[in-house]
Amino acid sequence: MTSKQKRVIAILALANTIVILTLGVFMTRSSDAIPLPFSGSRVPVPSPGACQWEATRLLAQAGLGGTVMLTPGGQLRIEIVYSLAPNQRADEAAQLVWIAFDIALALQKDECGSFTQVEVVILAQGSQTDTLIKASVSTADLVAFGAGELSEGEFIERVAYTIDYR
Repeated sequence: MTSKQKRVIAILALANTIVILTLGVFMTRSSDAIPLPFSGSRVPVPSPGACQWEATRLLAQAGLGGTVMLTPGGQLRIEIVYSLAPNQRADEAAQLVWIAFDIALALQKDECGSFTQVEVVILAQGSQTDTLIKASVSTADLVAFGAGELSEGEFIERVAYTIDYR
């Protein structure tokens, strides 16, 4: 490795460290508590931003990239972009819906459960075509499935799926 390459790596490592420290400072200084109007105490309430951050962290932990949105209408929308391997079929990417549902269920348990509907959108990008996979289910059905009150078959019947080949 040349000295120029070593300097570039050192500069990139320093830049990464600065970005990570800045994010750490930003996250520790944000307040997730809402003051009560008639008392001096504060009750911790997860903010929508904190819930989105947690969902994004869980996506990354599962090895996936995507975005998470909590809409004012009560919908949790998880969008995932997935690159298919050369011999991989798009229906294999549909299995990512289950990972997204697991993340939504974890958010529900972590008191980020202000959403009533979960929508998962997966863009499976292949070498020749792209496939858009959508799955939507009510949070009540997801929670019932997670609690064992619905069988896998009953839960699948309640999920609305669409697949669009592009």
